[in-house]
Amino acid sequence: MTVTTAPVSTVDFPEIRQRAASFAADLRERTEEIVRSLSGYQCANVALDEIERSVEFLDNLHHNREYFQGRIQGVTSFLPLNQPLYATVCFGVIPSLLAEDAALRPPTVMHPHYRKLADVLDLPRYFPNLRVSYQDREVFVAQRARRTDAVVFTGSPDNAAKVRRLFLKRTLFILNGSGHNPLVVTESADLERAVDSALRVVLYNQGQDCAGPNAILVHRERLAEFRSALVLRLRGLEHRVGPYADPDNLVGPNSDPDHPLKLIRMFKEDREFCVYGGEINPVSGMIRPTVFEKDLALGGNFQEFFAPVFYLQPYDSDADLAGYFTDHRYRQNAMYVSLFGASPYVDSLLDTPLHEPDSILRDTDLHLTEKGYLPYGGQGPAASCRYVDGERVPGATSPQRDIFRHLVAPRLAC
Repeated sequence: MTVTTAPVSTVDFPEIRQRAASFAADLRERTEEIVRSLSGYQCANVALDEIERSVEFLDNLHHNREYFQGRIQGVTSFLPLNQPLYATVCFGVIPSLLAEDAALRPPTVMHPHYRKLADVLDLPRYFPNLRVSYQDREVFVAQRARRTDAVVFTGSPDNAAKVRRLFLKRTLFILNGSGHNPLVVTESADLERAVDSALRVVLYNQGQDCAGPNAILVHRERLAEFRSALVLRLRGLEHRVGPYADPDNLVGPNSDPDHPLKLIRMFKEDREFCVYGGEINPVSGMIRPTVFEKDLALGGNFQEFFAPVFYLQPYDSDADLAGYFTDHRYRQNAMYVSLFGASPYVDSLLDTPLHEPDSILRDTDLHLTEKGYLPYGGQGPAASCRYVDGERVPGATSPQRDIFRHLVAPRLAC
């Protein structure tokens, strides 16, 4: 079946809103079953957080009412390695409400765990047009390529490019990548709030989250106090690092069995800057929380650890922050900045094409501000974008918004 420009079918918003609300209620009722189904893949606190985020999104579809006006033919989604439930809702369930035919594929390493989750969710009961596939990616793409109007892909730009080439040029391709998302802790910062945010965004899902910061830029006047408070809190959490099966644990093994070996090499390169932790068990996959401290003057950190790593980078003056934000490596993954305290330099980033007002988070962090019904992403080429008729459109993405604006609205106007 090929993609056509035929008129879209209408959407009965009250009906899909009721379905979404019923599914949300079911998620609440099945909380224990959902947590149990994912207990071999992630910590209980992450599963609980996913349930809350999913329910909030499903219960607040009215915020996106304007985007539910018509259905396209097909949507195909590729899920990320993290947040299986929330990703299913954001990139599978919601887009399926805008399509006649929808399919999603979890990453291969997630398949045995996703099957357990899917048994609990019973998606066909609420979304009969949404199919979950466990096929090889090449087979899945071959089957979906000509019946798809829109693709939602979460992953690296390199992998996205390989997949995008297999779909028709006119297919809307929505890419969710990753960002550097630095925390900036200035001399006027509320230290307690900054430490709370650092712990929240770095430890979440043992650091396997695209919202995690690659660097925490700390003014030297506050460095000793920040480091001391951070390490003290981490020592107090050491008994909560361990197997997923223990519901009290906040940090578990990395879900990619090969990733600890990569981290060993990365840790070895920066071992002179390690001030806490540094323990990696390649057998169990456990990467214990680790703190590095390396002066920003020696070079900013732009590599993603995908692990519970706090990379502190002391700086001396507000102007020194330019050493991080003007580095050519920053542009590629420019996304969000969490600013604690005042910084004229960070404010000036709004005068550049890399940052819009909602990308500067003041005295808060992504985990507190992210909502499924709001756009998410950044201006960096590897952060997020849409490909419309093969042309890249930078900026934050929202599947429901982007499908409506680029596919539904133009057909409704015909």
